[in-house]
Amino acid sequence: MALLEIPAGYRVKWSFAGYAAHSPYGLIRDDCDCEAEAIFACQDHADSLALEAADELAAITDFQADQFREAA
Repeated sequence: MALLEIPAGYRVKWSFAGYAAHSPYGLIRDDCDCEAEAIFACQDHADSLALEAADELAAITDFQADQFREAA
């Protein structure tokens, strides 16, 4: 069973149109049928941002390693 924990800085709001998932940067989606779906949307968004940041750090590390190899 999945853990329904909203990541830090995210929020879920209810309206008559449905549940809306918000990130610290703005609206993720506003058509969720239930609170759990909105929380999963928040978790997916936070996970994708973390993966993107990890990819960027890996690219920087590879670039720096190439620079050190060329300098040696």
